[in-house]
Amino acid sequence: MRISTSWNHQLGLNAMLDQQSKLHDTQLKLSSGKKYLNPAENAVAATSLIDFEQNIKENQQYQANIGAARQRLDLEESNLANATDVLHRIRELTVQALNDANTQTNRQQIAMEIDEMNKQLLSIANTKNANGEYLFSGYASDRPAFTDTPDYAYLGDANQRKIAIGPNRVVTDGDPGEAVFGAIQLAPLSAGSIDNVLQAVAQLSSDLKANTPNKNSLDDLDRALARFDNVRASAGARLNALDDQENLNADYILDNKATASDIGDLDYAEALSKFNQQQISLQAAQHAFTKVQNLSLFNYIS
Repeated sequence: MRISTSWNHQLGLNAMLDQQSKLHDTQLKLSSGKKYLNPAENAVAATSLIDFEQNIKENQQYQANIGAARQRLDLEESNLANATDVLHRIRELTVQALNDANTQTNRQQIAMEIDEMNKQLLSIANTKNANGEYLFSGYASDRPAFTDTPDYAYLGDANQRKIAIGPNRVVTDGDPGEAVFGAIQLAPLSAGSIDNVLQAVAQLSSDLKANTPNKNSLDDLDRALARFDNVRASAGARLNALDDQENLNADYILDNKATASDIGDLDYAEALSKFNQQQISLQAAQHAFTKVQNLSLFNYIS
């Protein structure tokens, strides 16, 4: 079989271009750190890498949700700790005011101090988070939980926002105002049967100013303290759940990244060795091409 000069030229050129293409692909892999440049190289691996990437993104979103929920629950717990301290002080003043040795003036002075602390409780109930949302208003987070009026009307709702923190796990990231500070009741109010702590303290103050202290006010305060303790315990349990799930998510993300790395990351030592071999092959092809180009019968005619 005769091989024409043009065909011989094309064969040499194709061999050289093939080596250049292989070298170029290896160079791209070295620069990107990826074992495969396109799905066609390994369809099964490409599908697996897409699945792992999706799993990682989902769990990273769960981690972001955990961060948001922790921020709100930490803020709730901190504010309830402050509210508990304020209410303990109010209770101490109440015990002091119930002493028969007090005059009406003494009780009015105590009532004035209690009024100031009730304002502090109201401020805690209407706390905003970093996003400007009212912490204890449920879904109605654009409105303060309680009005600054004698009846302390509740403007929030009874809903709790649920946040996904894992594939099959959600937590509530707060508690509605009436579940924390007690349900608002309509007048007339009577000490000992008042559920809302703001109303209970306001009634306590009113009784002291009238010099008619009612020991049943202590029952109202004790119920409020017990409710604060229960809500704080619930918030603490949810914070613990966030910590546990965060660790699980972190482990899952790490495992997925490690497996994805095994499948899709380049073995640099192997790739560099291949790159060097391909450079040698290309140089050989180029050298051979040059030699073939110089072959001609005219070179041997004297």
